[in-house]
Amino acid sequence: MCAASQLDNFELDDLFDLVFPPEIEIRGYMCMVYTAYLDDSKDKCAKRVMVSAGFYGRRYDWLPFRVQWRRVLVKHGLDYYKSSECWSVDGQFRKFREGDCATAKAKQKAQDIRRELQEVVRSQPDIRAVGVAVQLEHYHRMVVLPGASDVLPADPYKAALCSVMFETTKAMRKHAKGHSKVAFVHDDSNRAYFDELRATYREFLRLNKTTAKYIGGFQPSDDKITPALQLADLIANHTTFLAGKHLDLQDAKVEMQENIGRLVVWDDSYIRAVLEHGLLKKGKPLPFELEE
Repeated sequence: MCAASQLDNFELDDLFDLVFPPEIEIRGYMCMVYTAYLDDSKDKCAKRVMVSAGFYGRRYDWLPFRVQWRRVLVKHGLDYYKSSECWSVDGQFRKFREGDCATAKAKQKAQDIRRELQEVVRSQPDIRAVGVAVQLEHYHRMVVLPGASDVLPADPYKAALCSVMFETTKAMRKHAKGHSKVAFVHDDSNRAYFDELRATYREFLRLNKTTAKYIGGFQPSDDKITPALQLADLIANHTTFLAGKHLDLQDAKVEMQENIGRLVVWDDSYIRAVLEHGLLKKGKPLPFELEE
């Protein structure tokens, strides 16, 4: 029997090939497995928008993506991509500064690399983005209403996460053949918080039996070594921008339009609808504010 430390050296692709060796030439599938990589984002002071977003795709879509993404990073001498470091020309991008100054030339270089990475995902049209943005002013006003705690979590990101899992599963089922599943991978920069998110995932499965049939696991990974999570960071950051500007998906400022499957904004009317539906489902009275 292999020790746990030995198993840790296997990647998903290795285990897949152990179960389905290439030489048996499988034609078709019993269950197509999609993987969705998710990350969080928020505005600078976390006062306006909270976002959960990412991309989902099949195993053979992610393989060429990882190769091309890493090729761009190596070309520019970067170990990983992170939106906050790109915009501030700091961290991995600090090397492009002139001394301590983030000059216009350095900022342009960082944005050129960002666009080059966006071209990588454009080359994989079957990798699709899903994002959910919660408008915090409306959310905080609704979550304190009588009975709201039975429907809306106190932490708005947990609401966004549940919503993005639902939207991803719905989008996957629309395009997949047969009984397919989607497994989720989330950045674990804060491991204690990830444990809370995993508990949220389990509660989501318990409360949503039909959707749960199409969902696989919920695993952590390090965004610094996982290209798909770096891509999730990119779309989460851009979704935060879009939610703040109230842009339509057809707007010219929407990046990676070809790969965006679904973006949802939890505005006042959306949050009201979620709260009303949840309370009615539980047989509980609506707050006075919703009855007006």
